[in-house]
This record gives sequence, C-alpha cells and structure tokens, in this order.
Amino acid sequence: MSEEIRIVTDMTLLLLASGVCSIVFAKIKMPPILGYLAAGIILGPTMFPDLWVETSTVSLLSGIGIVLLMFYIGLETDMTKLRKTSMKLVFVVCFQMPIVVAIGYLSGIMMGFDSVQSIFLGAIISGTSTAVVVGVLKETKHIDHDTAKTIITITIFEDVGQVLILTMAAPLLAGDAPALGSTVNMIMGLILFLGLAIVFGMTLVPRALDYVGRKYSAEILLIVAVGLCFAMATISATMGMSIAIGAFIMGMMISLSKYSGQIAFKVEPVKELFMAVFFISIGLQISPALIVQNIGLAAAIAIVFIVSKIGSVWLGCYLVNMTAQKSFVVATSLVAMGEFAFIIAKLALDAGIVTQDFYSAVIGAALITMVFMPLLAKVQPQVFRELSKRTPQRVRDAMARIDGIKLVAANRLLLPSPAKSSIKRGLSLIFVDFMVIVVVMLIFSTLGSPPSSAADPNLNVLPQEILLLLAIVVVSPALHNVHYHIKTIAKALTSLTMGSRRYSKGSEKHIYTIYSNLGNATMFIAFLFLIMLFIPDRGMISLPGLVIIGVTAVIIVYLAWDTIRRGYDKFYALVSKNESEQTVEERPDKV
Repeated sequence: MSEEIRIVTDMTLLLLASGVCSIVFAKIKMPPILGYLAAGIILGPTMFPDLWVETSTVSLLSGIGIVLLMFYIGLETDMTKLRKTSMKLVFVVCFQMPIVVAIGYLSGIMMGFDSVQSIFLGAIISGTSTAVVVGVLKETKHIDHDTAKTIITITIFEDVGQVLILTMAAPLLAGDAPALGSTVNMIMGLILFLGLAIVFGMTLVPRALDYVGRKYSAEILLIVAVGLCFAMATISATMGMSIAIGAFIMGMMISLSKYSGQIAFKVEPVKELFMAVFFISIGLQISPALIVQNIGLAAAIAIVFIVSKIGSVWLGCYLVNMTAQKSFVVATSLVAMGEFAFIIAKLALDAGIVTQDFYSAVIGAALITMVFMPLLAKVQPQVFRELSKRTPQRVRDAMARIDGIKLVAANRLLLPSPAKSSIKRGLSLIFVDFMVIVVVMLIFSTLGSPPSSAADPNLNVLPQEILLLLAIVVVSPALHNVHYHIKTIAKALTSLTMGSRRYSKGSEKHIYTIYSNLGNATMFIAFLFLIMLFIPDRGMISLPGLVIIGVTAVIIVYLAWDTIRRGYDKFYALVSKNESEQTVEERPDKV
C-alpha cells in the first residue's frame, strides 16, 4: 500500500470510528472526548489487531491538535477581563495546585510507590481537562457566563502550571535529581521567554494582524495567524518548553487584535478535527484488560484527585472573596483529569519510571473522572443545598459572618486608602520572603542530590535529617517575616472592614483573628509544599524523625535567634531597603 493511500485509510478509520462513538456517547449525555477515547481503543492493537492505523500519522496529527487547542484557548481569552481577575485566579491556581501535588505525592507513598513515582502521580493529577470542562459547560445551564469564564481561565493557568511542573520534573525522566543550576536556568529562561513574548505581542502582533485584516482577505489573515501560532510553538519547543505554551501565548497576543473573533471562528472547526485525533491517539495506547486488572488503583487515584481538587479549589476561591456556593460550583466543575495527565504519564512510562500497570491505572482514573464530572455538573445546586443542610448551624453562621466581612473589605479596597497601600506593600514583602525560601530550598536540594556526571560529587555530603534541620533553621527568619507581614495585612483589612461602620467596636478582635488565621494557614500549607518539593528522598525520613527534627530546629532557632535574625536582616536590607528598615525597627525580638 502506498503512503498516500495509507494516510487516507488512516483518516477514514480515525474519523468514522470517532464519529460513530461520539454519537453513541452523546446519546447518553457524555462528552465527545469519551467517544474519541473509545474509538482509539477500538483501533488499538488489543481489540482488533487487523484493524490498525499508522502510529506516525496519529502522532503528527495529535501534535497539531494540541497546538491548535492551546492557540484557540488563547484567542478566546479576554485580556481586559483577565487583567482584572488574573491575580485572584493566579492565587487560586498557585494555592490549589501545590496542595493537589502534595496530596498526590503522599497518596503515592501510602500506595507503595517510590518517591519519584509519587512525584509524578502528584504532577499527573494536578491539572484539569480544558476540553472536557468547555464541553460540559456548554451543556450546563445554571452556570452563568462570568463563572464559566472563571472556570476556563483557571484551567488555562493550570495548563501553564503543569508545563512548569513537567519542565522541573524533566531531570527525573533521565534518572537525575533536579540540580540547582539547571532549575534556575530553566526558571530564568522561562521568565525571559515570557517577558519578551508579551512585549513583542503587545506591541507588534495585534498591529500586524490588524494591517493584514484591513488590506487582505480573511483566508490570508487566517494563514498568517496560524503561521504565527506554529512559529511561537517552534520557538517554545526550541527553548526546551512545551509547544502548547508557545501556541497559547500567541493566541493571547492575537486576541488583542480586532480580528481575533474572526480568526477564532475559522480556527475552531479545524481545532476540533485535530483534537479528536489527539484523544484517539491516547485511546490507541489503552488496554481495556489492563485497566480492568488495575481498576482498584484507578478508582483510588480518581478519588484522590476528585477530593483534593474540590477541597483545594473551593478553599482557594473562598479566600479570594468568592461566595461559598460559587466556590463550590467552580471547584466541582474542575474534576476531570487534564490532557497533560496523559502526556506526563506517557513520558514517565517511556522513561521506565512507571510501569504499564501504573499507566493503565492513570488512564482508567482519567476516564472515571471524565464520566463523573458531567454527572456532578448537572446536580451542583442540589448537592450544595444538601451539603448546606447537613453542615452544623454554627459552621454556617461562621461562614456567613466571614462572607459578610470579606464583602465589606473587598468593596472598601476599591477606594484609595493608606490601608490599601499597606496591604500591597505587605504582599510584595511576603513575595520577597518566599522567593528567599525557594532559593534556600533549591540550594539544600542540590546539597542533598545524589552525585551525577553533571554535578559536583562533593556536594552530596549531608544526610537527609541534617539537611532538613539546617533548611528549617536557615529559613526561620523569612518565615517570621512572613508571619509579621500577615499580621500587618490582617490589621489593615480589619481597619478597612471596621471603617464601613457595619460592625460594632467589639467585633474588631474577632475580624482580625479571622484574617490572621486565614493568612497563617495559607503560609503553613505553602511552606510544607516547598519542603516536600525541594528536599529529595523525603520518604527516607520517618514520622518520629520528622518530629525530632522539628523540635530540634525550634530549640536551635530559639537559642540562636538574635544571631540568625541579624544575618537575615542584613541580607533583607539589600533586597528591600526601606521596608526592611521599618520591619527591623517594629518587629518584636522574640520568636
């Protein structure tokens, strides 16, 4: 059979099989993606060996599908609204993704996986399927347009986050621990790439597309836009990042053009065609027998994902001033494992890090969540009402008070005030302190890394227990600073809330406690994640060992606090001179 006939035959099989399967799943109100996966299973080697498609053809077309999907999502992104809501949603993603990764890691350890496999399990379950979410939202009538945009934007940020996670985990695919130099170079390269891309896109790309749209036909405009998309995807891949992130960035650039709607309208049907092939390619690698054999593990992974995703997203949304009900709707609309789950799992399988059973269980878990999400989306209001009824009255009253306090503070933040400036300054200083903590953890991660040909073998000189003890001692001043700034922000928010005259004078202490506890809980969760992320071979330290390390660290910090703090203050003054001087003067001397 000639190459041309083989390609035509492959396309015939792919499209007809996916079309028939999608119709079947549409009849039972399931997303078309499940039909594409079913078509892949049918065309795979385990079902009908004589009915096959060329792997290279599917691989090429599925790659095009990923690029066009991310390009289309970028085109659909409203940059004006994104500027207004992006910081809140970035916080939600930065809050919930580490929690999901950490829960995935701990669950992997409890299931008997080794440390590296557990890291990849956390990475696999950290994201949500944009395609499934968009498909389900189209059929969900009780979710308004703004909430739907919020949900889709979160999935976009999660895709970017999973690209970062995959990039940082790349050394593990080769059997190496993440080295300090490679990690820092990756982060700096990504920042440089994003910065240049945004500057380039904001200044040149929309103007160029507007010029082409005015002077030439719609067909030429489409060709130029898609050409720019693949050019940015190529640049992204050349820099060692995913082609998806380059396509997404170009989509956001072109979204600023007044012809972006016209381009998106023409790209959408082509995107749908190639995305079908992408999911078929995943189905081709699925063995139904292996999924059935590992259905218990698949169900466990699905439960871990659903529970951790709903809990962390709900809390993150609630912290950024969404109501409890809206937070629940957003959280329960993100319980379908993402496309990157397939990508990360396949890379780990090809590298020999995970077994075929593990890979099949991940695919099975993804299928379970994709079936579960549309069913849950239909009954979100009823489920929330039932949960509200079963929640103790004291808890409901407390949440109602918190909702009122948050609403007042949010409205007051819209007005200029000294408290608003204090909050912004406190947040910026917290960011500096956490960057210091990240750098310290990277350094200690390198000290604890096993020697390799690319690293200095003399660096591997510290046992895990001493390494963790020293890391906690070194970052203690930064944590103390964060705690201090959280109290400052809590006081400013309390001042704003009390300024509305809605609350009596006796409520001030209660309101301050709410803000302070929320901030400290967020700091604690973030620090635990950083310890788990950067200290290698965490599973080697037992629970009693962790307790001993923690107690010893507290004793050392208490006895040597003045010396530790003075050293950190000198460094901190170099980073933020004016603010640090005020902080040193006002900060209490005792821990």
